[in-house]
Amino acid sequence: MAKDDPKETSFDLDIVMEKIGNAGPYQKSFFLKFNLILPVLAAMPYMNLIISLATPDHWCLVPGREYTNYTIDAWKNLTIPRDIDSKGLLSYSKCRRFVSMGDPEKTVQCDHGWSYDYTWYDRTASTQNDWVCENEMVPANTIAVGFIGEVVGTFLTGYVSDNYGRMPMFFISLSMVMIGRIMSSLTSDWTYLFMFFSFIGSLASTTLIQGPLVIAMEISRPEDRALIGMIVFLAWNAGLSILPLLMWWLRDWVPFLLATTLPCGIYLFSRPWIIESPRWLVSKGKVDRCIKELQSVANANKTEMPTDVEKMLLIHCDMNSNRKHENRILGFFSSPRLVKNAILLMCSYCIILQIYIFLVVNVTNLDGNPFLNYLFQALAEFPGFVLAKVISDRYGRRYASFVGFSMTFVSCTLITFFINGTSMTFVINALCVLMKFSLSLAYLSVNLQALEIYPTCIRQTGISVGIIFASSMGTLVPYIINLGISVNAILPYMIYIFCALLGMICCIFLPETLGHQLPETLADARIFGAEQDLWGRSRKRHYMPDRADALLKETINSS
Repeated sequence: MAKDDPKETSFDLDIVMEKIGNAGPYQKSFFLKFNLILPVLAAMPYMNLIISLATPDHWCLVPGREYTNYTIDAWKNLTIPRDIDSKGLLSYSKCRRFVSMGDPEKTVQCDHGWSYDYTWYDRTASTQNDWVCENEMVPANTIAVGFIGEVVGTFLTGYVSDNYGRMPMFFISLSMVMIGRIMSSLTSDWTYLFMFFSFIGSLASTTLIQGPLVIAMEISRPEDRALIGMIVFLAWNAGLSILPLLMWWLRDWVPFLLATTLPCGIYLFSRPWIIESPRWLVSKGKVDRCIKELQSVANANKTEMPTDVEKMLLIHCDMNSNRKHENRILGFFSSPRLVKNAILLMCSYCIILQIYIFLVVNVTNLDGNPFLNYLFQALAEFPGFVLAKVISDRYGRRYASFVGFSMTFVSCTLITFFINGTSMTFVINALCVLMKFSLSLAYLSVNLQALEIYPTCIRQTGISVGIIFASSMGTLVPYIINLGISVNAILPYMIYIFCALLGMICCIFLPETLGHQLPETLADARIFGAEQDLWGRSRKRHYMPDRADALLKETINSS
C-alpha cells in the first residue's frame, strides 16, 4: 500500500522536471513575469477601490463666499454650527448649516450640496457623488459588497480551477478584475450599478496570483519553492506600498483606478508565456496535453524529454483513479478534538482578517497624511513576518501567535486612551502601524498552525474554510467603522480589544506543533495534542525540521 501513496507519484513528476530542467531559462522567465511583476500589479486592483472611496472632511456648501474676502475658516464660522463629534470634540457640523448668518439658532440640512477639504484629494468617488450625511452608507455598502464578492469568488474560482484548469482560472480571474474595476470608474453616477461592478471586480481579486504560483511551484526545484512563495508575498506588499503613492500623485480617483488596473491587461496576452499545471493535467487523465506542456518547458531549457515519461504518467493516472478519497467535509466532524481545533483556527483567521481590514479601510479616517499612513502600515508587514518566523521556529507557533494577538490587544487599548486627544495624531498613527505589524506576526503563525494541525486529507479544505469564514465576517467591518464615525470613535477599538483577547484565548487552547509528531490522517488528528499540557509540552517529542516547508509544498501540490 505504501507504493500507492501519492507521494511516490509526486516524486516521479519531480524527477521528470529535474530531467527537463527545473531551474532553467523557462523557470527564470516564468518567475520574473508571473511571480515578481504580476503580484505587484495584481495587488493594486485589490485595494484601489477602497482608497477611491475615501471621504475627506466636509461641510455644507453655503453660496456667497466668492463675493467676499472671507477665508474658508472665517466663512465656516459664520455659516456652519458646531457639534460634538464622535471623538467628543467640538467641530463644525458636516450635515447642517445656519439658515442665515444673523440667526445662529436656526439650522437646516445642506440644501446646496457640500464643500470638501481638498488638501489630499481633488476628487474621490464619495466627493464626486456626495456620498455623505444621508448617503454616508454608500461607501460602506460598496466595500461590504466587495467582500461578499471575494467569498463568492473563492467558491467560483476553486470550481473553475479544479474542473477546467489553473490557466483558464487565471484568465477568467484577470478579466473579472479588469472589467469590474474599469466599469466602476464609469458607473459611480448609478449607485447600484457601481456596487455590482465592485462585486464583479472583487470576485477574483485575491485569487489572481494563485494559479501562476501553483504552476511555478510545480515546475521549480523543491528547495526553491519556499523562496518563490516568500518573494510573491514581498512583491504583493510592494504593490500595496506603491498604491497610496500613486493616489497622492494623481489626486483623482478615476485616473487612479485606471492607472492601477490597466497595467494588468498586458497579461491578457500572456498565453504564450504560461503552461497548464502538469499535476492538474495528469489528475484529469490528460497525459498527451501534459507531455506537450512539459515538452515546451524542455524546448525552452534546451533539454531532452525522458523516453518513459508517457508510461510514467499513465501509471500515475491509473493510481489516481484507483485511490479512494476521504470525505473532506465530514472529516472535520470525525472527533471532538478536531472540531475544537477547527473552530479555534477559524476564529483566529476571522479575528486577524477583521482587524486587518479595519486598519486598511479606516486609514482615511485617521488624522494626518492618509497616504503616508497607508504606506507605513503596508511596510510594517515585512518585519512582522520576519519576526513571526523567528519566534515560531525558536519558541513555537502558539507563542508567536500569542505575542501577535497580545500586541494587538495592547495597541487597541492604548488607542482608546488617546483617540480623543487633539494633539495625539502621531501616537495614534504609530499604534495603528504597530497593530499592522502584530497582525502580520499573528497571521503567519496561525497559518503555520493550520498547515500543521489539519491532517493531510483535509488540510487544503480546512484552510479554505477558515479563510472563507473570515472573509464572510469581513463584510461587517465597514459598519463597525461607521459606528466610530457616527457614534463614538472608541467603539471600533473596544470591539477589537475583545477580538484580540479572544485571539489570545484561542492560542492557549490550540496544540503546539513545533517539535511534535504531526497528524497525517484523521486518526492522528483525533489524538493530536492530547498529551500536551497548557504550555504545549509533552513527554514524547519528535523534532521534524523543515516540516512547515514540506507541508506548504504538499498543500500547493494538492490544490
